Amino acid sequence: GVFHKREPIMAEKQDNEASAATTCTPEGASVMKAWKSRYGELENKNDLMESFWSLYDPDCTSIWTMSYDEADSNENLEETIGYVKNLLAQPGMEGVRGDCFCLVHTLESLEIEGIWFFNGPDPEVLFGANPETSWYTFKQMGPAATDGVKQAVTEMMAPADSQLNGKAIKDTQVFC
Repeated sequence: GVFHKREPIMAEKQDNEASAATTCTPEGASVMKAWKSRYGELENKNDLMESFWSLYDPDCTSIWTMSYDEADSNENLEETIGYVKNLLAQPGMEGVRGDCFCLVHTLESLEIEGIWFFNGPDPEVLFGANPETSWYTFKQMGPAATDGVKQAVTEMMAPADSQLNGKAIKDTQVFC
């Protein structure tokens, strides 16, 4: 497939490489490592989310949603899933594996919605490593783990009935 490239607007990305190194912490790295091992072990969604919230620390980690900006241009499911696979397979991703976790859902409507968990207060480490992120909008959840934030994160991370926002999830990719 053909992957269209949009150049990031200056305000979206400024000197990411310089700032990314300063946002990750050893505390956040240990939280990431613990979460990734639990994610692979826990199949019960309630246990999974209880474990997530027991680890989440807004002082050294952050939660972000991601939406694909050009969803109205997607023509078919296979191509749309290909965009997600391409995003997660970028060469720079291996270097940030220890500092982020994500689930990215492709919906029946050809929308792409993801949830990211980062070591640090923001996704700068990802932006510096992966130019394909310029096709997506990232929004922070929280940082306080209010009931509303917990519900929204659970809907993304452990969706009920394989649905998100009332639309069927057709594919989920995990970067762990």
